[in-house]
Amino acid sequence: MKKLGFAAGAALLASTAFVHAGGIERTSQSVDILFEEGTVLEFGASYAVPSVSGVDPAMLDTGIMSPNYFQFAGAYKTDVGDSFALAIIFDQPYGSLAEYTSGLYAGTMADLSSSAITVVGSYDVSDRIVVFGGATYQTMQATASVPLVGGYNVTAESDSGFGYVAGAAYQIPKIALRVALTYRSTVSTTHVTTEDFGGPSIPGTMDVTTPQSVNLEFQTGINPTTLVFGSIRWVDWSSFDLTPPTYPGGALVDYTDDRIAYNLGVGRKLSDVLSAAVTVGYERNLHGDPSPLAPTDGYFSLGGGLTYTMGNVKISGGAKYIWLGDSAGAAGTFADNSALGFGLNFSIAM
Repeated sequence: MKKLGFAAGAALLASTAFVHAGGIERTSQSVDILFEEGTVLEFGASYAVPSVSGVDPAMLDTGIMSPNYFQFAGAYKTDVGDSFALAIIFDQPYGSLAEYTSGLYAGTMADLSSSAITVVGSYDVSDRIVVFGGATYQTMQATASVPLVGGYNVTAESDSGFGYVAGAAYQIPKIALRVALTYRSTVSTTHVTTEDFGGPSIPGTMDVTTPQSVNLEFQTGINPTTLVFGSIRWVDWSSFDLTPPTYPGGALVDYTDDRIAYNLGVGRKLSDVLSAAVTVGYERNLHGDPSPLAPTDGYFSLGGGLTYTMGNVKISGGAKYIWLGDSAGAAGTFADNSALGFGLNFSIAM
């Protein structure tokens, strides 16, 4: 399983692209590390600077409601014999952070976070066909306040659930060509909740199912110094909702449509130790009604990054600018928003 050595920055750029992807998604949940050669340890962090604001139903300015946040990730991959490989991947696949300070939504806030550990193994059926599969253990928790709805508050305690990953890849190592298709199942959790309307607490439970998804990832060498790579990602967001037991508004967050995100990039080796990559990303604006806790719709992004190699260590850094799609409806109008993402990744061949 081979890839051009200077392509290590591709995964970093792809993950940075998902600063504001469909739904509450924050990573592409790729298993691309499986295709690295030998034993590899990777770890990295990204920092998002979103700028999201709008006008509420009373035509009042909402102010910037999108705090900055960090993301962390890590992975370890090793070969087990000539035909098997094993990888352990940590990421933070879902998240939402909102905090309104003005207008009708003043005091409205949400903080949803998650983490996941995926263990996945691969088998080389031949020098060109690889099959892989494994399991994911995912944890999620959330808090929210919506003063406009009777002073509503909710806390959903942490809970964890299992899902699975399955896929296959076709590759021609000589030209660094690979096409990989990956399916991820839903993950269901049941959270103990505490709700209130500024008075006595109301205990309960809330079921949450994060959506199934399909990744189609590809790369090919154009010449010995140039690689083209990209991905198409479908997520079943139309089946997702966050619905606390007594919230009067129904779902805190839900979506009427699935999402498909596209990313395309070019990597080029500049010298024996330095390479560069550029990417573009796109997710169509579906013109759905905004939610105060999910007010943007689709995006277009441009990114760039560098990878520096020092012996068995690769250091990759990247930045991405995201134009966030406009949305308008009963919850208000949110337009001309953007986000900036930065990432730093270390890869060590062991």
